[in-house]
Amino acid sequence: MVFLAFTRQGLDELIALNKASVLSVWCGSNVLTEAEYDDMSGKNISRFVYPLASPADADFSSALETIADHHPGEKIWVENL
Repeated sequence: MVFLAFTRQGLDELIALNKASVLSVWCGSNVLTEAEYDDMSGKNISRFVYPLASPADADFSSALETIADHHPGEKIWVENL
């Protein structure tokens, strides 16, 4: 399973649930700074270089395609705001 978090709160909740780092979590650049992302090494988190705040964002479809390319055949769960 793969998760896409739109908010820092959503990301923090997923990190708390994902102690063993078995789930893959993605987020936009608006959720984590580069420094914060670097500090999350080993937590199975990927960060887009562009912001994502909701499914209405222009880059949302591209983000889903990228996630699907990296995790073929897996369901993608999206944070509902």
